[in-house]
Amino acid sequence: MYRVEQQELSERVYSRIKEMILKNQLVSGQKLNQANLAHALGVSRTPLLSAFAKLEKEYLIELVPRRGAFVKKLSLEELKDLYDLRLRLEPLGAFDAAAHATPETLAELENRLVEFQEAVAGQYPFLLQADYEFHMVIMRMSGNVLLHRIISSFNIIVISNLSGLLKPAEQSLEEHRGILQAIRQRDAPLADRLMHKHVLDSRNRLDQKKL
Repeated sequence: MYRVEQQELSERVYSRIKEMILKNQLVSGQKLNQANLAHALGVSRTPLLSAFAKLEKEYLIELVPRRGAFVKKLSLEELKDLYDLRLRLEPLGAFDAAAHATPETLAELENRLVEFQEAVAGQYPFLLQADYEFHMVIMRMSGNVLLHRIISSFNIIVISNLSGLLKPAEQSLEEHRGILQAIRQRDAPLADRLMHKHVLDSRNRLDQKKL
C-alpha cells in the first residue's frame, strides 16, 4: 500500500514539475534545488527524486553528476532534432484525431482555438501555452496515450527553450484553423498533411535562428 501511495505521489510531482516548466516557473538551464522544490511541493525528497528520473527520461531535465538537476537547455541542433521527431509524430496524431473525433472532443479543440485566438489578439504571456494546449488536445483526440505523453514532453521542453513562436502568430492561427477544419470534416489525410506543413514551417525557420 505504501509503495502504491509513493508511486501516485511521484506521478503528481512529475506532472506538477512539467506544468512549472510549461508556465516558465522553472526556466531552461535553471538548477533545481531539491530542498526548496520539495518544500514548495509539500513532499519529501523520495517522490521528488523518482519524478526527476522520469523527467530525465523525457528530456525535460538533466541530471549532472556532482552538480545536481537542471531544466534541460537545448542546443540548436538538439532543438532541430526534436522538431524532426515532432514532424514525424504530430501528423500521425492529427490523422488519428480526425478518425476518432467526437462532438465532445471537437468542442474542446474549438475552445482551445478560441483561447489561442485571444492570445494572438494581445494576451502574449499565454501565447505559447495556448499553442501547446491546442496541439495537446489533438494528441489526446488521437487515442494514443503514449503519443500524447511523448509529444507533451517534447513540446514543453521546446517552449522552455524558445522566447516565442517561431512563426508569426497570425500565420499559426490560420494554420490551426485549417487543421481544426480538417479534423471537423473527419478528413484524416488532410489533417495529416496540414499538421506536417504546420510543423515543417517552424522547423525550417530554425535554420535562420540562433539560441
